[in-house]
Amino acid sequence: MRTSVLTLALLILVAACSGSPDTTTTAPTTDPSTSSTSPAETTLATTTTSSAPATTTTTLADPDTFLIAGSTCLLGWWDGDWQSEGSPPVVGGEEYQIVRLDEPVTTSIGTEPRPWCDPLDLENIEFEPALPGEWLDLDAIAVQTTGEVRPYSVEILPNSIPAYVDATAELLAAFVPRDPVINLTQVIRTDLEGDGVDEVIVAASSMPESPLDTVAGDYSIVYLRKLVEGDVQTAILGRFIAEDAGPFNWVRYEVSAVADLNGDGRMEIVIGGPVWEGSFLGVYEYVNDDLGPVEVLSCGCGV
Repeated sequence: MRTSVLTLALLILVAACSGSPDTTTTAPTTDPSTSSTSPAETTLATTTTSSAPATTTTTLADPDTFLIAGSTCLLGWWDGDWQSEGSPPVVGGEEYQIVRLDEPVTTSIGTEPRPWCDPLDLENIEFEPALPGEWLDLDAIAVQTTGEVRPYSVEILPNSIPAYVDATAELLAAFVPRDPVINLTQVIRTDLEGDGVDEVIVAASSMPESPLDTVAGDYSIVYLRKLVEGDVQTAILGRFIAEDAGPFNWVRYEVSAVADLNGDGRMEIVIGGPVWEGSFLGVYEYVNDDLGPVEVLSCGCGV
């Protein structure tokens, strides 16, 4: 059973810590600072019977199945709507496009869906060549399609731009009980819809490298900024504030990829990150300027 809204990856955290990740997408608010078998053939001789083995022909999925997988879990697929329940529509041997942020798109061959993340009874696809790194490395997403997965440029900006440092400080002021040190980890500029108006995705985190070093007030956040009718609007995609010390309060959000995951010419945002002994992924689709980004697929794996 696949659980959505990033709950699986954070399942252990809910029971073990007082801080919990907030992944509820907020509608944009004005920021004042700015997913044949052929029958067995039997030939009878006079004295012997020989049976040719049954032959099975597997049919690869349509090249535009839009199955979406990551190193953490199988997110789901698109068949006119976002899907995550039931049998994934692939048999193994299909070619996937591997998308990272601003790196060249590569290809890889995927297996059939295989059991994954015991004891949560999930499925995932394995790849050859493999996705980079270990399963906690969330810097790539795989899409089963021959279409254009990056129709618009994705630009990585410096992490020291004052406007985004100030915007992050203002967002965190309502949640962090102490004056936090603002540490931007990703600033990404792109045009999700191809409408000529750029969006900026910002990730910031004070989470230490070791979960054991987490202290109360450590934070991790990812948010989207978009200019709408002359006003900068902000929507939070993921946020976690540690309310206590220790590893169960360690959650780090990051942007894994920006890509067109369903062939509609608009790009989705894939965010994810590690938690204590687990990780998660979520896909956000920018619906319109009223609703903003909405989570459409999610999965997670943890012990």
